[in-house]
Amino acid sequence: MNRFFAGLLILIVLVNVFLLSVFFYPLPKALRSLQSQPTLKLYDRHDELLYEVLNEETGRQSFIALSEMPETLKNAFLSTEDKDFYKHSGIDFGSVLRAIWQNVSAGEIVSGGSTITQQVVRNLIGVNQKRTFRQKIKESIMALKIDKFFDKDQIFEIYLNSIYFGGLAYGVESASWQYFNKSAAHLDLAESAFLAGLPQAPNRYYPFQHFELAKERQQAVLSAMLKNSVISEDNYEQAVAENLKLQRGAFAKKAPHFVDYVISNGGSNGGANGGPSCGSNGGHKIKTTLDLGMQERLETIVESDLTFLSRFNIENAAVVILDVKTGDILAMVGSADYDDPTIQGAVNVTTSLRQPGSSIKPLVYAAAFEQGWYPDTIIIDEPLRFETEDRLPYSPQNFDLVYHGEVTLAEALAQSLNVPAVQVMDFVGVSSFLSWARDFGLTTLDQPAEYYGLSLALGSGEVRLLELANAYSAFANEGRRADIRFLLSDEPANSNSVIRPQTAQAISAILSSNDLRMPAFGEENPLNLPFSVAAKTGTTRNFRDNWTLGYTDDYVVGVWVGNSSGKVMEGVSGITGAGPIFYKVMMMLNEMTGTRLTVEPLRIAGASRTGESALPDSFRIITPFANDVFLFDSTKPSEFQKIKLEASKSAEWFVDGQRVGEGESVLWLLEKGEHQIKAIGEEGERVVDIRVR
Repeated sequence: MNRFFAGLLILIVLVNVFLLSVFFYPLPKALRSLQSQPTLKLYDRHDELLYEVLNEETGRQSFIALSEMPETLKNAFLSTEDKDFYKHSGIDFGSVLRAIWQNVSAGEIVSGGSTITQQVVRNLIGVNQKRTFRQKIKESIMALKIDKFFDKDQIFEIYLNSIYFGGLAYGVESASWQYFNKSAAHLDLAESAFLAGLPQAPNRYYPFQHFELAKERQQAVLSAMLKNSVISEDNYEQAVAENLKLQRGAFAKKAPHFVDYVISNGGSNGGANGGPSCGSNGGHKIKTTLDLGMQERLETIVESDLTFLSRFNIENAAVVILDVKTGDILAMVGSADYDDPTIQGAVNVTTSLRQPGSSIKPLVYAAAFEQGWYPDTIIIDEPLRFETEDRLPYSPQNFDLVYHGEVTLAEALAQSLNVPAVQVMDFVGVSSFLSWARDFGLTTLDQPAEYYGLSLALGSGEVRLLELANAYSAFANEGRRADIRFLLSDEPANSNSVIRPQTAQAISAILSSNDLRMPAFGEENPLNLPFSVAAKTGTTRNFRDNWTLGYTDDYVVGVWVGNSSGKVMEGVSGITGAGPIFYKVMMMLNEMTGTRLTVEPLRIAGASRTGESALPDSFRIITPFANDVFLFDSTKPSEFQKIKLEASKSAEWFVDGQRVGEGESVLWLLEKGEHQIKAIGEEGERVVDIRVR
């Protein structure tokens, strides 16, 4: 009993201390007046306004009085956020007790039981940056204080004018203009419930990227309104069925993907993972690297070409233009239509992970040139089989399903032959290439070598268009690559030497030669411009991505076409899909600045050098391949289970040391187990190991 009274006394003391703290706790100035604060403005390199960024704490001051808001809007927020708002004194003690039980059970803050008043504390003061018990107590004290200082309508009005709705929209008025292009005073029930659902998780429900999730959240809000009897069943059904039409409103961004990129990178060229958001910098002007005139012409090109490409089941495209010397982003079209959710338009494809196909090959060949091979080194384009890390056979095929025999590396790269590219990667080494690619600025190839295998030479590893375009700048800039820059206020980064000037010159000579390219792409192709340009295409397996990247002395252009959903395109490759857009962009740049590529003709010098040709021995075993696995079918007569042993020249054949025949080819009867196949000819002997199961 004594323990009970002692506990009760302690509780009474704690309650009194809590109430006294409420009485004496100073009210922050942020709640005494909602003064507008200057916002951040982003400009292009010629002082054209791109976007006015909302202030991180108060946003754009698009104030709307509570009396002007429709009742359906107010009821939507009350039903989903705090149905007893007009009854409690700033804290809903029932919700708090439930939250305390959940938090104690979890050992951490997992539920807040927060009222609208407590959310006002967070929104305007940022009390609970960390979800700790101490911060929750502080938040509760201030909520009680605010409830005494303001009347309920004032608190509700402050809340609705400060809550964050995603897309840099703060307050219902800004959000209404942002998503419906009209004042909050004119929102209907469906639109009101839609907005009321966003603040719970603004990024998760961001309508221009996650419309379906936002629509599900709207239905949850309407269900809460129905449960609280503020709407009828008919109102509910009509609102759920209403076809909401989002439209970018009064706060539209110019070059929206670029603006988002700048904001997400914290207004600093420090990279995507660092720095505060731009809004925290207060009100000031930021001058970016973008050229708005170039950007708008680029947007027109993309829109025009997609009208034609749509017949090939292509819905989307992305393009980036970089300055070769400085790494400046001059133009960035992240999708065909930023506001079209059906193509995931708000997703910036220039910074998304996609497989580059053959557009990665110039980096692979450059690595080989750095290690001693030459543009005229001979390699044989023929059926080959490699063994993967898990001992499975890998047999690359060319895009045209034809093998071309002896070719130079220059011809193989210009004609985008797959089998030679895999052989080049085999020579370079996947681990070595991955390390080297990081020097080129490809940050996403971060898995172990065995994860990619030799197919990395054909673009199986996912990269960003922006980073791959920046990597190409090294070929145009004598082997030096500058880091990507998007703010003119920052000094250009020192360019890093990643390859020798001779290698850069060799790649440029190959990629700009229409004569070398012609056997695969024809004389008239989108890469054959009236002035010198280096270019390379890429098409991923199953026709999911089309790429064309290229450069002049001044600009790097990266183009992607496809579907963000991964839907397969029909009958197009990099040359016919992304190529025409690349052609028009380069023509535009030449028209604007006269840009072109200065390149020396390709010098053929390597193949005559002793020991520096990649030509395999003329005498070799054609089949079987090393480490092949054959299956013996016990249900069939053994005399019918034979395989062909074939060499490039006549040979004497041995299996496990036993002679089995002579000639360019012989048939051998399968036997279970591991076997050594040996061919002995005039030029020596060749051996492969196989397995029969």
